[in-house]
Amino acid sequence: MGNLNNCKKCDTKLDNHRAYLGYTECLDCSEVEHYSAHTVYPHKTGGFVQPVSKTTSNHLKSIDRRSTGKVRVGKTSGDWDRWLERYYHELYNPKPERKVIKEVCTIEHIDYDTLYNKSVLYYKDNGYQPTITWLKELNNKDKISLDNKSKVLNEINQLEVIPKRVRKWSLKIN
Repeated sequence: MGNLNNCKKCDTKLDNHRAYLGYTECLDCSEVEHYSAHTVYPHKTGGFVQPVSKTTSNHLKSIDRRSTGKVRVGKTSGDWDRWLERYYHELYNPKPERKVIKEVCTIEHIDYDTLYNKSVLYYKDNGYQPTITWLKELNNKDKISLDNKSKVLNEINQLEVIPKRVRKWSLKIN
């Protein structure tokens, strides 16, 4: 038996730190499993490192949702094969092209200028509320478009909110 700072198995000189800690074998001859670490997160911002054995560390990494350093393997295998098979199937068996049948609208609406002039005349003769009802009826019967109806309603509303004397004067001009 040699020096106390030599390895028991290969008789090489031990590092002073290993000898101080009480180890009697060098790193090459030692059969003691190396420690590993696992990070524990009891709170989202407060993690700590826990020393564990290598096998325990690997097990914890496989079940921990925050594990790092190891890529998780999908539960199902063959995803790529199924995708590739579907891709080639769609490539060589294309779907039939869609046939678009365009229906031509035969409804002809009253143009905006004619509608505006008629509605102003109707407004002069009958008033605000009957004009609104008349425009709704024209729209329900598809005589005018919704866009033109809303434009004319805006014009009639603007006429209604101005003072009566100014309204009569502006209607004489039109």
